[in-house]
Amino acid sequence: MNNETNRDAEAFERHFLDWILQAPIQNASSEDQENLSEPTPSEEWDDTEENSGVEYWEWDEPDPIDYQAGEHSNAPAQPLTIGDIPTVQDRFQTLLKERLRAEIESNPPLFPWETELKSYDYDYPDDAVPQWVPPLHVWTPQLQNIRWGRLPIPIAQEVFAQLLEPCQELVMSSVREGLKLVRAVDSLFPGQSQELNELAGIVLLGATRGITGLELEDLPNYEVATTDQQMLMSLLAAREIIDSLTLNCPVNQPPVSRQWLTALGSLTLQAQYLSNRNTEPPRPCLRVECEFPGAGSLELKGGDAEATAQRPNSGHLSVELFDPQPDKTYALEVRFQNFETRPLMFAIRPILAG
Repeated sequence: MNNETNRDAEAFERHFLDWILQAPIQNASSEDQENLSEPTPSEEWDDTEENSGVEYWEWDEPDPIDYQAGEHSNAPAQPLTIGDIPTVQDRFQTLLKERLRAEIESNPPLFPWETELKSYDYDYPDDAVPQWVPPLHVWTPQLQNIRWGRLPIPIAQEVFAQLLEPCQELVMSSVREGLKLVRAVDSLFPGQSQELNELAGIVLLGATRGITGLELEDLPNYEVATTDQQMLMSLLAAREIIDSLTLNCPVNQPPVSRQWLTALGSLTLQAQYLSNRNTEPPRPCLRVECEFPGAGSLELKGGDAEATAQRPNSGHLSVELFDPQPDKTYALEVRFQNFETRPLMFAIRPILAG
């Protein structure tokens, strides 16, 4: 009985060893990996009494362990002895890993519910990711400079970003100031146009105490404020944003300046309207100079006229338009390179002294 058990165990070991050493399937990565040779009878383990001394296992396929002396070493490989157990184990594990890898590449495992190999689409397509993770808004740090007189307006950065989009469009509009304010904030308070109109008129008059029962310095943060208080703060912020984006330039007067805080640093603008630019012949000119905190571009346009300038790093840029029409609004677009965001738009208006 014991002899039969021993013979079964020996047969299993030999079949298992043959399986490990047989040539891997065609998916193997290289020709060398496919040519693992089977041991010859002289190289197999011998259990006879004639070989009761030190036994050796030798392999035709080189192992990474054999290259410890150097990849191009000419030193003869040392035979592996049975007594050198760690080395034999490393050799066996290396062969086993290679064989298992080849089997898995040839026959990938299936899920329990699968009957054949399938390719599944991603649960979250790559093209939808930008909609879930909004890009950095480079213009919102200007919130730190939005004030009503000497007092900061306690609105959240998200609210400022929502107000900035319509305010940039409204600076080019010729509608009345009160209507501009209402249109700038009505997306935040849908269905409350009447209340917004009443508050906008009071904001333009500068009388805010009667709205909330509080002085402006006593207003709470936007998140915990009442609806009336949120409307008030939004209208005040919209008025300051529109004023910051609008530059009225009287003819032959000193330049009108603006400063806008960005994610890259402070952006400074100067706009000037000159009736006689130093040209031959003298011509009226609208000139804008800008100091950039990083690489960017300027574009001044109105009607068919357009002037652009750009630079690959921080520094000074200027653009000029000749023969501008008085009291006409010209759009100035400021862009930063390498930022996926809409440009910041200023309204430049040359006016005659009246």
